[in-house]
Amino acid sequence: MVIIIYKLYNRIQIQVCGVSPSLIRFLEAGDAKNLKKFYDEAYGSKHILHSPIHQDWQFKKNPFNTFNRVTIVLDENENEITSHCGLIPVELKVLNSTRSALWHVSFFTLERYRGQGLGTKLIQYSNNLCDFSMVLNGSDGTKKIYVNTGGKDLGNLNRYVGLLDKNRVEEFSRITIPKNQLNFVSNLNPDFKRVFNLDQKYEKFWEKVKEKFPITVNRTMEYLDWRYLKHPLLDYHFMILEKNNELVGFTVLRFEDKNEVLKAIRIVDLVVLSGYEREFLQHMVNYCKGKGHFMDFFCSGKFYRDDFEREGFFNNTDLNLPIPSVFNPIDVNRRSHINFFYNAVDKDVPNKEILDDVNNWYFVKADSDQDRAN
Repeated sequence: MVIIIYKLYNRIQIQVCGVSPSLIRFLEAGDAKNLKKFYDEAYGSKHILHSPIHQDWQFKKNPFNTFNRVTIVLDENENEITSHCGLIPVELKVLNSTRSALWHVSFFTLERYRGQGLGTKLIQYSNNLCDFSMVLNGSDGTKKIYVNTGGKDLGNLNRYVGLLDKNRVEEFSRITIPKNQLNFVSNLNPDFKRVFNLDQKYEKFWEKVKEKFPITVNRTMEYLDWRYLKHPLLDYHFMILEKNNELVGFTVLRFEDKNEVLKAIRIVDLVVLSGYEREFLQHMVNYCKGKGHFMDFFCSGKFYRDDFEREGFFNNTDLNLPIPSVFNPIDVNRRSHINFFYNAVDKDVPNKEILDDVNNWYFVKADSDQDRAN
């Protein structure tokens, strides 16, 4: 097979001998009809990608989107979208520098077009736009593309699980869980509260706490407003803890409680100054009492491992108990782990050993698209 590549401004045209030429480009305004047809075939008619509100929020209104366009790249062949990849641009704090990065999400090639290298071309095309590219919960096919283009598989995120109602979780899972139910702590101070806006206290807090994480998303106020506080479809509980009128930690909770049989509370983000972790977790558990049957938290690295374990959480990535991670409706057959791989596109990066140690990276479920409206 012979492949000829033509560069056309911000597009790439691929000619496979004996096959009509395909065009890799950004999504444009006139693609709505063909995009709907692609989503219907790839994901079904009820998938969240059909929502204009979700699409504008995810791929256009992101404060790190400097492209002035919807950040979806696609392959087109004879007026048909054949392959698709969403991009979520972010700023990445890498040691003492800030780098451009993007998440690859909603990466899909229609089955009849597979085997032509279109997915690889989409990844390579978008990698020209940033210093780092990353994936959470990627398929084996996506992982193969990353590894073949110089990327690195760093394994699965931790999933810390805490039992609020052990009997209910055991009854649903039909197993005996060799862990205790979480304890509730009385007489905690009242400085743990839900907020709907952030102020300058947050900027001071972030400048201090970000040094805790060698590599993580730059959680600016604009980013947190977009991702959680002003989300158009989800009601996140943005919780903070203050001490002496200064912010010492925040968490973001999502309550998946539409199922009567089992209710989950997702800890989708967590950032706490060193020394306040255990008290913060105690506040969080107390706040969730009576609101669900279990809590869980996906994250990379060991930053909070000891704190979660001291408070009675366990890492289900290690135990692999049948506790569902997909709700509304509950899907017990979907895999309950989230993998992570990355590609350092810019070769002027720190020591490769630093990047290849997963414990230097701090990512959570909500950093990519793994916590989204149904």
